[in-house]
Amino acid sequence: MSDSLFLKFKELFQSESGITLKEYKKYLVEYRLQKFVGHGKPFQNFQEYYSALLQDRTRALRTEFINALTTNFTYFFREEIHFQFVAFYLKRKAPSQSYLRFWSAGCSTGEEAYSIAITCLEHDPLFYLKDVRILATDISQRVLTFASEGVYHFSKIKGTLQDSQLRKYFSFHPDQKEFHVKDKVKQLVSFRYLNLMDSYPFRKEFDIVFLRNVLIYFDNQEKSLILQKIWDVIKPRGYLILGLSESLVGVVHRFTYLKHSIYRKD
Repeated sequence: MSDSLFLKFKELFQSESGITLKEYKKYLVEYRLQKFVGHGKPFQNFQEYYSALLQDRTRALRTEFINALTTNFTYFFREEIHFQFVAFYLKRKAPSQSYLRFWSAGCSTGEEAYSIAITCLEHDPLFYLKDVRILATDISQRVLTFASEGVYHFSKIKGTLQDSQLRKYFSFHPDQKEFHVKDKVKQLVSFRYLNLMDSYPFRKEFDIVFLRNVLIYFDNQEKSLILQKIWDVIKPRGYLILGLSESLVGVVHRFTYLKHSIYRKD
C-alpha cells in the first residue's frame, strides 16, 4: 500500500468513524485489510478495494471496512476497581435517584456493559424491574451483534467471574462450552450504534459514563469535543471513567479528576 493510498483510506475511515489514524498505523491498516485483497479474495489490490468502497451504495463494504479497523479487546470486570466504584455509587446515591443511567461508550463485545449490569443486580436483585438502564454503544455493527446475543465461550469467561456470579447471571451450555447471559441481565442493557463525533440523542442524563480506552483513537481537539459533549449528558455530580492507563494531559476539559482515572462533573 502506497503512502498516498494509505492517506485516502485514513480519510475515508475518519469520515465514517470520526477516528483519526496515526501515520504509524499504516502497517496495521495494511495487515487488517489484507483479508479483502489479493489472490482468491474479493479485490486484486488495495486501489481496487478503495474504489469499491467509494462506490459502495449498500454500505455493506464500508461496514466491513470499519469492523476490520476497529480494535475490540475486553473481558468481564476488566480494571475491577471501576466496578467497585459503581457499587460504591449505588450504595451511596441510588436511594436518592429517581432513575439510574449508565453508558458504556465503545462497548466492544459487551463484557463491560454486562459487568455494569451484574454490579447493579448484585446491589439490588430487582433492579431489572426498576428505572435502571445501561446504554452500550459502538461504531462496529459486528461487535454490537455479538454483544446483543450475550453468548461467550468459557475461555472468555474463565477466571474473570466468581462462581456465584456465573450461576446467578449465566446459563452454561456444556455441548458448546458457552455461557449465555440470562435475560434479567440483558434486560438492563441496550446496544446501539453511535459515532461519538455525531450528536447524542439522549433523553435522560447519565450517572456514570464509561469511556475506557476509546479516546486513544482521537487527537486532542477531538478529545476535547467529545468530553464536552459527554459533560452535557452527565448528571450534576455524575462521573466519567477512563481506562487506568489513560491521561487527559494536554486535553481541554471541565471534569475534576479524583483517582483511578475517575472524573467528576462538579
